[in-house]
Amino acid sequence: MTADNDARESAPIYRRVWYQLLGLTNEEPLGESSIDRVTINTNAYVFEVRDAIYIKDSRLFERVPISQLHLYESRCSFNKRIHIGERRAPLSPTTQVGSLGESTENPIIVFVPVVGFSQFSPCQIPFFLDILNATETDGSILFNHIIPSTTLKALYVRDCYVTIASSLKPGINKALITGTPGIGKSLFFIYLLWKLVKENKRILLIYYPYNIYYDGRGGVFRIATRHLPLENDFSFWNETLWCLFDAKHKSEAHFDNIPYPLCTFIMSTSPRRDLIHDFKKPPVPQIFYMPLWAEAELEIVVPLFPNSRGWRKRFTILGGIIRYVLEEQTSSPRYLLDETCTDSCLDDCLELINLNVTMTDKSPVIEFLVHMKSDAPFTEFSVCFSSSTALDIIVQRRGFEARRRFAELLPACEYNPLVAALCERIFKAYAIELLVRGGTFTCKAVANRPEEMTTLTIPPSTKKIAGAVAPRQAPNRLYVSRKSHDGIIDAWIPGIGGFIMTLGKNQNVEGIRDDLSRFGESNRLYWLLPPLHYHSFAKDYRRDIEQYAVLIPYPSRD
Repeated sequence: MTADNDARESAPIYRRVWYQLLGLTNEEPLGESSIDRVTINTNAYVFEVRDAIYIKDSRLFERVPISQLHLYESRCSFNKRIHIGERRAPLSPTTQVGSLGESTENPIIVFVPVVGFSQFSPCQIPFFLDILNATETDGSILFNHIIPSTTLKALYVRDCYVTIASSLKPGINKALITGTPGIGKSLFFIYLLWKLVKENKRILLIYYPYNIYYDGRGGVFRIATRHLPLENDFSFWNETLWCLFDAKHKSEAHFDNIPYPLCTFIMSTSPRRDLIHDFKKPPVPQIFYMPLWAEAELEIVVPLFPNSRGWRKRFTILGGIIRYVLEEQTSSPRYLLDETCTDSCLDDCLELINLNVTMTDKSPVIEFLVHMKSDAPFTEFSVCFSSSTALDIIVQRRGFEARRRFAELLPACEYNPLVAALCERIFKAYAIELLVRGGTFTCKAVANRPEEMTTLTIPPSTKKIAGAVAPRQAPNRLYVSRKSHDGIIDAWIPGIGGFIMTLGKNQNVEGIRDDLSRFGESNRLYWLLPPLHYHSFAKDYRRDIEQYAVLIPYPSRD
């Protein structure tokens, strides 16, 4: 066989491939004719056909990336792609064309989102256009333009941002970023946007008041909300798209227009029932809880807020919420807490939070009085009062009602830390009142000791605040500890013993031995308990500590 014969045998064989362009509906074809053709290698792949079509009809594709052309083997296959439960995937780019498109009666269908993309306007917003030119330095990202909806050109990258971003699953997946209002969930979206743009991802950012689209090929567009691609435009809404939906200033209607099951959908929102109720249904989304700011983190970003004053005091009172510690300082922190408590009933403060996150937009309690806490990997949360000052104000404003409803609230202490913290404060104050008043109390020995006492008689006394048990303190006088935590006696009466007010918690008694030894022979330890815990309460037996449970009746409901 000669070289000429080898060349003839290896030469490619070409044939015509017929195709039809369809837009967002399958009713009207696109282009000058309903069916057209390209000449292609007989052994060509789908991506080669797509490329040839893209070149031939380039005037139709001014704003359409070539990757957005999806090819289907026939009109029948294309139609099935929009039937519920029968969605047909387009041809893989690496599929060989074979006999597809051989006749005008059964051409390859090319789905082109021309109508949707024709509504995309080139983005003119400097920040979004220039995001890749940001520089990283000392744990921050320095942008050349002010971040939209802020006064900042620098973004401090919190450790939680990196952890959460690296945990997000791409593909057909949904995730929820939530947490206490004001901690910077929207700024996390700016970090995530910057990260994804660097990775050349397709991104739709819905970030008030903008809808910004990155096509993954360097194109940046702005889209009017009413011109978002239709939900059956699978060339746009597919597993290659990251949709970042910031729910700030958004309603349920905005959310309903997004076909979030078709892409990687990340929602950032404060705990809001109206938006996340259906979103949390199966398949269950990934949920991440943005943590509170630590004092050390706030100290790093203080220079970014030159008008901040007295931020450490605000942090002590308002907790780790950057918006109110460093940004918005027109109102005093105590005023914010006091006004919130005045406008909220006791149930708002205590029953507002539960493990299903069912807060509503209307209540400010979650913002000021109550915070959500979370630790790495930030997939679980707990709740707490924003500060001891917040609890103080709740006791001042709602303490009488809490005391009246004490027996009703007490069982909730086991699962609601807010109720537990309030009940502990109420119970301690009430128990001290009874000790000052004096009287005879029902009691029993604990830790399997013989029933040596069934009642405890305490004489009326006056109260004195003290740092610790000390020698030569006046007998038969009630001393109340300035501190309150495990290992410290809450109160004591020299000649009688020490008192711990508890709601049944298993507290440590090791650190109490020294204090009790200063009482001499009256080194008894009394656990003051409400009726719910009195009968079941028991402690480990210790020969050197006489321990008794003392029944404290419920406060009167009058």
